[in-house]
Amino acid sequence: MSYLADTSLNPAALEFLERIERQFHLDDEQLQTILAQFLKEFELGLSKYGESPAMVPTFVTHLPDGTERGTFLALDLGGTNLRVCQVTLLGNRQVEMNQSKYRVSEALKTGEAEDLFNYIADSVDHFLTTADIPLTEDEQLYLGLTFSFPVEQTAINKGKLLTWTKGFAATHAIGNDVMQMLQDALDRRHVHVKCAALINDTVGCLMSRAYFSGGCILGAIFGTGTNGAYVEDMKAVKKLSTDAIDGPLPDKMVINTEWGAFDNARKVIPRTIFDNKLDRESINPRFQAYEKCISGMYLGEIVRNILLYLIDNSILFGGNSSKQFNTHYGFDTELMSNIENDQSDEGVTCRAILTQKMGMDDKLVSPNDIAIVRWGCKIVATRAAKLSGCAVAAIINQTHCAEGHEDFVDVGVDGSLIQFYPGFEDGLRSSLRLLVGENVEKRTRIGLAKDGSGIGAALGALASLHQERERQVQPVLQAGLDTAKASREAAEGVGKAALADSIA
Repeated sequence: MSYLADTSLNPAALEFLERIERQFHLDDEQLQTILAQFLKEFELGLSKYGESPAMVPTFVTHLPDGTERGTFLALDLGGTNLRVCQVTLLGNRQVEMNQSKYRVSEALKTGEAEDLFNYIADSVDHFLTTADIPLTEDEQLYLGLTFSFPVEQTAINKGKLLTWTKGFAATHAIGNDVMQMLQDALDRRHVHVKCAALINDTVGCLMSRAYFSGGCILGAIFGTGTNGAYVEDMKAVKKLSTDAIDGPLPDKMVINTEWGAFDNARKVIPRTIFDNKLDRESINPRFQAYEKCISGMYLGEIVRNILLYLIDNSILFGGNSSKQFNTHYGFDTELMSNIENDQSDEGVTCRAILTQKMGMDDKLVSPNDIAIVRWGCKIVATRAAKLSGCAVAAIINQTHCAEGHEDFVDVGVDGSLIQFYPGFEDGLRSSLRLLVGENVEKRTRIGLAKDGSGIGAALGALASLHQERERQVQPVLQAGLDTAKASREAAEGVGKAALADSIA
């Protein structure tokens, strides 16, 4: 209640606000309960398909350590632009990058899928030509695709599209392998590029951070949405049949948690009436329960619901509202961030936002009102940061990395909340400290992942190349082992015969 300490609010109004704040507070016991439920749901998602979180096997079995070298292509498709990148890994945790953007028209988004993938192939061809990257018929560039749409992945380079999102609706794509559609389009144009890796943005975040830091256990997005990918022991991925692995069985695999769906059953995260209103009015009621409490898409709407409730109870703005406050998603999380960045006692930025952005008459905005709005932003963002720390703590526990003696537990992050929201990382670390202990929290290095959708996709292509080489080497190794075994058995047979003769 720090923002409200110096207000002239009457005791009844203060008690009203305190009751709301208590609903957003997470005590130590609640945080521990949330952590325990995370681990339960992780285990269930790793053992069975169709659970939430989904715990999706990515078939990525190699993480970089910064020593890798080579040149790869990366594609990033997920909005109005297609980005094509040439990424050269220099082997010293350094990269060189050349990229171009190509606009994806509404006609391509909603037309035939073949036209969309033909356009992508044309863009790759144009990029290779203008970037002067000569390729002979015997050469191939390996390509990683960051594809920000739901897919059912069956290999590192195979994934069937489940549904389009973000305004895409290209026909005859759902149910088909997007990598094969892209490869077919490239082959039709005789572009010597191999579609090697289909990468989720969190996987790209993990791989990029691993390359630049020398190792990483978790890639996490805390932005408009939230998700995480981490490195799991294969023996824990019980739902994945060994027959599904092409080549030698790996020790580890990257898992895309899809943790935005944590606690969809509403067992442990306390929900307020403001959360329930947001969920009911969302496009996916009862889904993405965790994400709706912590991601940038929703935080501003939770605050708007609180402020409208206070307006309706004549505690805020004298009971007056505005068109912007009455508009669904009319109060953006970016406005929250700007308000919390305001260090002035008077809340100068907050007043400007309320009058210039939210349409409130300046005469109706009192110092008490400014304090209440700042307070509302604070309690919602603090809860979000603490809940985010629960996910990081769950991965640290799941991977048992806190039990080792490494200097650092490295976590790669991306997203507007973790990058720009004031105090968000501090709040995350406060719950992390409680859940894993001060020593482990201090050893947890949280750093931005550099261009996970570009560099991360190229590193995914490198991981695919590693797997391909292993598959080629394995039969040779097995043949050598079989030959050695036959020779040993033959020698043992000769030795036994000689021993029998000597006894005789």
